[in-house]
Amino acid sequence: MTTGREAGRSETSMRDEARRLRTDPGLSRTQLRRMFGVSNATLTDWLRGVEPPARPHAKDHLRGEATRLRTDGWSLNDIATRLGVAKSTAFAWVGHIPLDPDSARATAKRELAKRHSEARWDEFRAERDRRQAEVWDLAARDVDALSDRDVLLMGAVAYWCEGRKSKPWAREDRLTFINSDPGLCGLFLRFLQLGGYGVADLKYRLSIHETADADEAADWWAAQLGLPRDQFRRPTIKKHVPLTRRANVGDDYHGCLIIEAPRSRLLYWRTEGVMRAVVHETSSAFAGQGGGR
Repeated sequence: MTTGREAGRSETSMRDEARRLRTDPGLSRTQLRRMFGVSNATLTDWLRGVEPPARPHAKDHLRGEATRLRTDGWSLNDIATRLGVAKSTAFAWVGHIPLDPDSARATAKRELAKRHSEARWDEFRAERDRRQAEVWDLAARDVDALSDRDVLLMGAVAYWCEGRKSKPWAREDRLTFINSDPGLCGLFLRFLQLGGYGVADLKYRLSIHETADADEAADWWAAQLGLPRDQFRRPTIKKHVPLTRRANVGDDYHGCLIIEAPRSRLLYWRTEGVMRAVVHETSSAFAGQGGGR
C-alpha cells in the first residue's frame, strides 16, 4: 500500500518534472496534461510562476516583410494583397508606421493613377471639345455682324458690370473701365469709338500684382488691342499677400487693363440712359409674364 508520504513525494516529483518539461523542451499544456493525467486546474497550480515558452509564429516572416514594404512606402491595401492577408492584419502589423508620401513607391503610384485617370478622360474631353465647337459655330451664325445698336447695348451693359460708377456722394461722371479679358476690353473700345473716341484719345493703365512684369504685360496689351504703347500711364501695383492662394499667375497673367476716356461726361450719361432703358424694358417684360408675382 502506498502511504500518504510516498504519494506526496510522487506528486512533488511529477510537479518538478512538469515544470522542467514546460521550460525545456517547452511542452504545451495539452501535452503535459496527457503525460501526467492531471486536470487543467492541477497543472495550472504546478506551473505557477513558470513563464510559457516563446514559440515562433508561423507568420513572423510575413510580419517582417510587411514592415519592410511599409518602410518602402507601400499602402496597407497593397501590403495585404501582396502578402495574402487581411487588411486588418496588415494594419495590426504596420499601422503604427507612418506612410511616407514622398517615397518612390507612393510617387510611382500617384503618377500611375494620374496616367490612368487622364487616359479615361481623354475620350470624354475630345467629345466635349467637339460638341463645344459645334455650339460655338451655331452661336457665331446667330450673332453674325454686329450693328452699331448691338455694340451700344452690349458696351453699356459691359460698362455697368465692370466700369466705375458715379455715386451721389462722390460724383465722377466719366468713363473708366477695367477688365482682364482682352475680348471684353476690345468690345468696350468699339463702344467708345461709337462715342467719337479713337485709341489715341484714351488713357491706359495696368492694375497688376508686384510679382508680375508690368512692362512686359503692357507690351502684351498694346499688341493684343493695337493700342499706342506711349499712352500707357504708370501702372497700379498690387502688393503680394503670401497667404492668398492666387490662380492668376504664370505666363498667362497680364493683369487688368484700365481704359479711361477723358471728358466723357455726356457719354457716361448716355450709358446711364441706355441702362435705365434696358432695365425698364426687361423688368416690364418679366412682370408681364407673371414674374413679378
